[in-house]
Amino acid sequence: TGDGPSMPPGGPHFLESEWVIWEHRSPDKNSKSYEDNMEKLCEVATVEDFWRAWNNIPKPSAIFYDGRNRKKFKDRTVESFSLFKKNIKPEWEDPMNRTGAEWFCRKAFAAPQLDEYWLTLALSMIGETLEGGDEICGARVVDKSTGQRQMFRLELWIKKKDEGIANELLKRMQEALGPSSKT
Repeated sequence: TGDGPSMPPGGPHFLESEWVIWEHRSPDKNSKSYEDNMEKLCEVATVEDFWRAWNNIPKPSAIFYDGRNRKKFKDRTVESFSLFKKNIKPEWEDPMNRTGAEWFCRKAFAAPQLDEYWLTLALSMIGETLEGGDEICGARVVDKSTGQRQMFRLELWIKKKDEGIANELLKRMQEALGPSSKT
């Protein structure tokens, strides 16, 4: 009745790949490595798992730098979120990422636009609507703000450095995100 797409009856509705949502915290005095600041939040295998998790994780705009202060979420400051295929860690040292590359868009997005782009990127990956989806390892949304300047970065990580694949994924991402995502 016009309220958006409805789920087919039944369920659960399994995704083509399983995914993991990660949180990357600001380093503290106990941090020794990048991995020390990485926390696996949850694994998702179905559409229902995804929405249950997504709706309970703060939106980037709610916890990233707002131009005045760095916000804390519970007892920590979060620098980024990642959504990666299961068994691939969001770090370049992971064997699936070692020979890979990334497409990124670094910009001072308005808060609603940042949240919308992150959701669109996530849905494009888990819904396998990006051609070349087998080449995708995952994506990150990162707070790169410094001083008084807000700056955010959306990253799409792919398995190998292949200019043809990278250009095709860039084109598909720009189509999914819309014209204002182009840099």
